[in-house]
Amino acid sequence: MNAARRVPAVAVILAVLVIAGLADRRGRTTSDADVGPPVPMAAAADAGSSAWYCTGATANPDGFADGRVIVANAGDRPLQGVVTVYPFGGAPVPAPIQVPAIGRQVIRLGDVAAAPSFASALVELDGGDAVVELVDSGPFGDTSAPCASTASSEWYFADGVTTKDATETLYLFNPFPDDAVVDLVFDTEEGQITPQALTGLTVQGGTTAVIPVGDSVQRREQVAATVTARAGRLVVTRLQTFDGSAGRKGIALTLGAASAGALWYLPEGLVADGITERYHVFNPSTTEARVQVELVLDQGQAEPFVLTVPAEARVTIAANDEARIPKGVSHAATVRSLNGVGVVVERAVDAAVSGARTGLSQTTGAQVTAKRWAFAAGGSDDTVEEILVFQNLGTEVARVSVTVLADGTRVTNDALQGIEVAPGGRRSVRLGDSVTLAATPVLVTSDQPIIVERVLNRPKSAGIGISVGIPLRD
Repeated sequence: MNAARRVPAVAVILAVLVIAGLADRRGRTTSDADVGPPVPMAAAADAGSSAWYCTGATANPDGFADGRVIVANAGDRPLQGVVTVYPFGGAPVPAPIQVPAIGRQVIRLGDVAAAPSFASALVELDGGDAVVELVDSGPFGDTSAPCASTASSEWYFADGVTTKDATETLYLFNPFPDDAVVDLVFDTEEGQITPQALTGLTVQGGTTAVIPVGDSVQRREQVAATVTARAGRLVVTRLQTFDGSAGRKGIALTLGAASAGALWYLPEGLVADGITERYHVFNPSTTEARVQVELVLDQGQAEPFVLTVPAEARVTIAANDEARIPKGVSHAATVRSLNGVGVVVERAVDAAVSGARTGLSQTTGAQVTAKRWAFAAGGSDDTVEEILVFQNLGTEVARVSVTVLADGTRVTNDALQGIEVAPGGRRSVRLGDSVTLAATPVLVTSDQPIIVERVLNRPKSAGIGISVGIPLRD
């Protein structure tokens, strides 16, 4: 057999070995599954394996949220693995994947397992230093969110709308063989709702429960959600759409918060003509929370907001209605609980067609700082404007560098190296001023712990995406 014929055979053997080697992860019960941090976080570079859980997409080109899983490898060695797609109502379908060093791989869910409706995915890799995002595309525009790096028994959402023009859907993905038993509770402007049909709900192993929230919580402007597993663990995301009939139009995919917390960070913020910004603070506990919202403006200063958030309730700051938040001045927000009661924080942005940004974004805040961050999705060309925003919570200047992971090559630019972010300050850079590429998986490094957020604007189509990056372990 000549060398040209041996290479495909070796590739097939390797793919089989990878599938066999990682299959035992899918066979583990929830009790012996890894318990990780409350936010998505990449495994260490020397890790023997890593797993990512993605849900909240359709798996056909005509769907309103056609899903693509994007894997970015920030490491110096190629990664092999398996992506298993779980079509709604069908059997899971595995497929081998290879992610080049310093590069990325895109997997469309419908190409692995076509489904008439929704699908979830489990990405398993033979190493770390990789991050995974889920991107949805359709008639409402594009949206993206980090996939989860661990399952949890609790998930929280501070935002949600079920008015006539809106559709809110929760996706409960159980990738384990054991069934999960969950309770769903919704806190609205008219009180708490505990639907009987969503109490003691069984989510079978290897399936996704799709919950149209409007079927149980009708015509509500404020819908905070709590998902608690009595048994098992799962991953929960929310897909929110507005049809434009009442003004707002767009689609937003959001990974839930796996825990309430006393500190939350959101580096990006802007109030302008055509752009509406809201901060939602949800208190899922039975104790009243005292909360302070501190804003850092690019120009000037703003007095902090001090809020009382009742037990099992939500308080919203409509930034456009606040005189202390000037229009056209970008800002960062830090939300802290003054009495130690954990809360959940989201920022919602909807942008009119006439504005510089178009579409919808709902973002759960960050809970940790890190020196390395990565994004798998993104682009910087004439179809996408990509902006990176850095927030420095420390007392020393942070020096930040940005590298694009382009097919085995680290693409850098002097303008993206050694960017100084003042102590307690924020700074943003437009990637297209230095790098023009259709695909821009990005690695951000800093000599001080920071928070990084990414903004994706699509000037030629609908869709605005704002999401916190995924931290990498040092």
